Amino acid sequence: MSGLVIAVEGPDGAGRTSQTRAIAEWLAARGHEVTLLRLKHSSLARETLQSLQRRMDVSERALFLLYLADLADLLQSQAQPALAEGRIVLFDRYTLTPRVRAQMHGLDPDWLRDALSFAPPADLTILLEAPARERLRRLFAHRRFLQPREMGALAPTPELLTHALRYQRRLGRLYAEAAGEPGVVRVDAAKSPGLVQAAARQAVQRLLRRKARAKGGAR
Repeated sequence: MSGLVIAVEGPDGAGRTSQTRAIAEWLAARGHEVTLLRLKHSSLARETLQSLQRRMDVSERALFLLYLADLADLLQSQAQPALAEGRIVLFDRYTLTPRVRAQMHGLDPDWLRDALSFAPPADLTILLEAPARERLRRLFAHRRFLQPREMGALAPTPELLTHALRYQRRLGRLYAEAAGEPGVVRVDAAKSPGLVQAAARQAVQRLLRRKARAKGGAR
């Protein structure tokens, strides 16, 4: 496979989807062929995932395995053909998000890594980070309520907001732990969208320059 895999990761409320779309548009405007993919959007598992993730009677292991099926289908049906053509495959969530979310609910980190080992490593992972309080503010600005798995609560409680804040802080710490992994670039998503996009583009440009130098050296 001669293309590139770029993943944009981060918890909900970090601006991940809008930033990913902006990166795709920017790359296309610069003449790059881009395939934009979103986790939880495969034809195989999309409807099932969207239905079951709202239910707390579904085990975290079962939900994680559905995410694996979704990712495997995206890779086989869309990503791998695009990579073989030398395209840039840009993921809105890739392997880090399902791993972190499953780990939040007690699944073994080593088992999670092994289960995801079928996916080719991303050449670049842009990790969008923002404080939990800011992420919750953004989520509530666009929604009337949060799903149980976004707040860690089985049912509404008088202390729901406090519970959600604690949950999102723990989630942010788990994402931060992945920042030292190969190919991960941290971006402060609490800044304005324009500044976030500029930082993301810089990371992509560095990757493209490295690939160009490697290609030139191989001749």
